[in-house]
Amino acid sequence: MVVIAVRGRDNYWRYTLYSWLLEVKDILEYELGEHFEITVLDGESEDPELLVDGELVGRGIPGEEGYLIEILKKALAARGHSGRTTR
Repeated sequence: MVVIAVRGRDNYWRYTLYSWLLEVKDILEYELGEHFEITVLDGESEDPELLVDGELVGRGIPGEEGYLIEILKKALAARGHSGRTTR
């Protein structure tokens, strides 16, 4: 299981990023063949920070949900998650 966290102050932007993650979770799980846990962490930053398994992979809000998917796919690929395998 991969843990994706949104860290930052409790504000509109943190909630927005968290909501987008919930919306794209099924797409990511299907495309990458992984299970994801989405969580929120309190932090000091006004801009939400995106973490994958505790490592910072982005800060702020992407232009749209599609960009968020690409950011996560790139971050996961860098960690050895290459996507679905044909069985």
